[in-house]
Formats: sequence, structure tokens, C-alpha cells
Amino acid sequence: MSTIAISNQKGGVGKSTIAVHLALHLSEQNKKVLFIDLDPQANATKTLKKIATPLNFFASDLFKKLDFKIDNPEIINVIEADSLMADVERYDSNVLVDFKENIKKLNEIYDYCIIDTPPTLGLRMTGALITSNYVLSPIELEEYSIDGIKKMLQTIFGVKEKWNPNLNFLGMLPNRFNPRSTAQKETLKTLIENYSHLLIPAPIGIRSSIPESLSLGLPVWNLKKTAARVAGQEFKKAFKILDTTMKENNNV
Repeated sequence: MSTIAISNQKGGVGKSTIAVHLALHLSEQNKKVLFIDLDPQANATKTLKKIATPLNFFASDLFKKLDFKIDNPEIINVIEADSLMADVERYDSNVLVDFKENIKKLNEIYDYCIIDTPPTLGLRMTGALITSNYVLSPIELEEYSIDGIKKMLQTIFGVKEKWNPNLNFLGMLPNRFNPRSTAQKETLKTLIENYSHLLIPAPIGIRSSIPESLSLGLPVWNLKKTAARVAGQEFKKAFKILDTTMKENNNV
């Protein structure tokens, strides 16, 4: 199982939107996908419950010794966000051992695990990073978002150095891009000049068809609208780059 954490230490960058669409993209390749929602807003849970099967335990349960058996995994299963996750941040850091062991038990059941993390560094985000093979960081092309990604990069490479040498950074994925915004275009230019080796060169635009598709439990590329078709092409371009990167890494 390849585990992918979708992380940024700033909220409002469309992290859950990217995570859900990536899960749907992988499921369309006939891959069995487990989605773990560690984000307290539970936006991904709300969308995926319309089309996927929740397991009979919750995200907070992963931070304790857990005895479970999954006999018939679906194309997408969801471990739902729950209110008790707020208590996890007050636990002893030893719960990360339990979290890692529980994820390890799932390795032979699913092809991919997508973890939607909270937008703050704590035990939940740390747990996701120490158990993942990959991390993807959606970013918004605004000043505060860029400040957040600098902190996120420090966290990612710190975790890789200290606890998880198998963690690979897939890159920063520009999201909610407004091509009419001079400021955003300048920010994108600056990122390309300074972080080209860490940037996924496939920005996803801000379009009303994206939240509309999620409200219906559909990937945007399956929504029958012109604007949705363009958005779908943008998602597919970004995900093709991710597929290639992960395939190359697995062949090393």
C-alpha cells in the first residue's frame, strides 16, 4: 500500500478537495483506496460518504490499540473524522506507535491510503507524515499561503530526516489559481524561479464547478458542464504528474 498525506500548515488551500479528487482518480484505475480523514472539518468525510463505504471505527480510534478485520474492502473505504479527534492532541506522543501499527495492518488490504491532515502541526499531522510514503502540499498563491508552505517544507524534511526516511515529497500543487490576478501570476512566477524542483507545474483554477461536483459526490471531470470539463483537465494533468512520479519512485 502506498500512503499519501495531503498536508499544509495553513487552512483554506483546498486540501480536502485535492485529497478527495485524488482518491477518486485512483479508484478509477481499479485501485482499492482507503481514505483517512484527520481534518476536524470533516469535509472529505461528508463528500465521500455519498459514494464510499465507511468502516466501523473512526479516525480517533487509530491512535489507540485497535483490533479490526476488513474482509471485503470496497473500491473506496473511509475512516471518518470524528469529534474525539480533538482529544488526540492532548495524548502522550506514544500514541503515534499505535497509529503506525494500525496503518501497517492495512498494508495488505488496500493499494493506496490517502490521509487528509488537519491544517496545524500536532500528533495527527505527525502521525500521517511518519506513516506515509508520500506527501503532497496544495498551496494557494497568496502571501500567507506561501509563508505556510515554508513551515510545511521544514516539517516534511524534518520528519524525513528524523523519523521516516521513506517519506517522499511529491511537491507543491498550486490550487484555486485565478489567472486574472496579477498578484497570483507574479507569485506563481516567483515560485517557479525559486522552487521549480518542488513545484508541480499544473495549477488548478478556482471554479464554481468544483464545489458543485463535491456536493454531488462526483469528481469534477464527471460533471456535465463546460467549466467542469476544463477543471477536470487541470486535475487530470496534475494527477498524471503524480502518477508518473510515484511510478518512477517505486521502480527505483
